[in-house]
Amino acid sequence: MSGDGETLKGETSEKERHHHVRKSTESFLDKELILKTINIQTGQTILDAGCGNGYMSKVFSKEVTESGKVYALDPNAEFIEVLSKETQGTNIETIEGDITKLTQIHQSSLDLIYLSAVIHRFSKQQMQGFLREAKRLLKPNAVLAIVEIEKKETSFGPPLDIRLSPEDLKDIVPLVPLNTVQVGEHFYIQIFKNKKKKKS
Repeated sequence: MSGDGETLKGETSEKERHHHVRKSTESFLDKELILKTINIQTGQTILDAGCGNGYMSKVFSKEVTESGKVYALDPNAEFIEVLSKETQGTNIETIEGDITKLTQIHQSSLDLIYLSAVIHRFSKQQMQGFLREAKRLLKPNAVLAIVEIEKKETSFGPPLDIRLSPEDLKDIVPLVPLNTVQVGEHFYIQIFKNKKKKKS
């Protein structure tokens, strides 16, 4: 196919930028505020999609307690291997996989899907794949929580032209938008509920 080389080259540099953001997001985010916003309950089943080193998976694991479950999903085999060793014997199940494609997780089994600093790098096709898979996995009225970097100039993070504002997300995601909360300097969380949007 024509243009493949270009895409791959672009993806590689994007991945490098993405990993730079991912390594540094932990220190930028207010975890307590994120937890308060998404309101996790004991016994829930959560997917941390694009979990990176799994720092939020571990936070979620404590919140849902032993009666709950956390799937930590990432396409990076090294992240998953390390996290798998760290979380052995816990309620965290690590999966090497991609949220923009079909995963091994059961249909309508999740109370929450959480993505942090991931969605801005999806291509149009990946975004469609992600929305399809999110819809398949979420229970009725379950929550999709997306953390993203603000769409304005910062000293770090992805290029401005691929960043998404809360309004951009509301246009793209076919679920009901709830609240938008600032969860750190330059970061916000946008919450959606798994209901069909009413036609305006």
